[in-house]
Amino acid sequence: MALQKVSLLCLLLLLFYGVAADAKILFGSTRDGIQGVYVMNDDGSNQTLLIEEGERWHPFPNCWSPDGKLILFMKRYTEYSMHLDGTNIQKLNTPKGYIGRMSFSPDSKSIVFNMRVEIDDKQIKTVNVLNIETGAVKEIADVNAIYCDWSPDGKFIVFSKPGVVGDVGGSLWIMDSDGHNPRKLLKSPILGRYKAPRWSPDSKQILYIHDEYVWEPWEGHAGIAIVYKAHRYLICDRNGENIKQLRIPKDWRPIEIDWMDDGKSVVFSAYVGLPLNEPGPLPDQLPPSNIYKYHIPTGEITQLTDHPGRDGTLDWISDDVLSVTPQGKKKVVWGEIKH
Repeated sequence: MALQKVSLLCLLLLLFYGVAADAKILFGSTRDGIQGVYVMNDDGSNQTLLIEEGERWHPFPNCWSPDGKLILFMKRYTEYSMHLDGTNIQKLNTPKGYIGRMSFSPDSKSIVFNMRVEIDDKQIKTVNVLNIETGAVKEIADVNAIYCDWSPDGKFIVFSKPGVVGDVGGSLWIMDSDGHNPRKLLKSPILGRYKAPRWSPDSKQILYIHDEYVWEPWEGHAGIAIVYKAHRYLICDRNGENIKQLRIPKDWRPIEIDWMDDGKSVVFSAYVGLPLNEPGPLPDQLPPSNIYKYHIPTGEITQLTDHPGRDGTLDWISDDVLSVTPQGKKKVVWGEIKH
């Protein structure tokens, strides 16, 4: 009887650990010249291609839903959702026009996004909310916003607001989740811009980037070039105070950032070691970009991906949400999808 109990216990442990989920990172990557949407464990293992596209306009991911059931991605300026295994792709009912980065409401029922549309030769810029179930779209703010992020407690939306020509002075703003009371969160930087804000899991802090740059004449070329002075990875509280700079080298040019480890770490994609104080390489001459983890208490940096391609947009999700690791993920080529 004792042997049977031990055997049963071992079987239960095997079953539990066989389905227990790892925290995941959703990311876009260009490998062998083909852009795809990938997912991997947040230690960099088990990198799995969900969907790819070999044509000019490539798919790239936006974010997970907080309940872990959906992934948002964009292709050819059109927005879609899909299941975690890359199946059940559905076109979202978004208005015609340029749609920026999307962010889910905490209950996973709605999506906030910035939008730009041209009417009578005039650009109209707004922030909107899409109800996924009904398809209804509501304009909540008449404001020039980019990179909206909905706080996990549902109370606020933080966003970047572009600066003057060349986006110099772009800063972070915050508003209530219904679009009311937009206000400046941080004083505009003297050089460059603040961008890409992300709420911490407890809604108490905001992670963001400061690209410090100027525009200067481009020697040997017509026009001017952007000259980066530094790239800074920063955290402030929800009131824009208690600013902390992460100890990431200032010549690591960030592409995307997010929180991970339930707020103990940061995950980011970046080009490493690009020149400062001089015009950088052209887009087609950029080196590979990879994904890294920064542990906030110790400042330790761990490289999670390592390949000659380019990793870009990313989003982390906790293993508390992913109760069962999806098995048998299917690689989907866009031409195979009916839509």
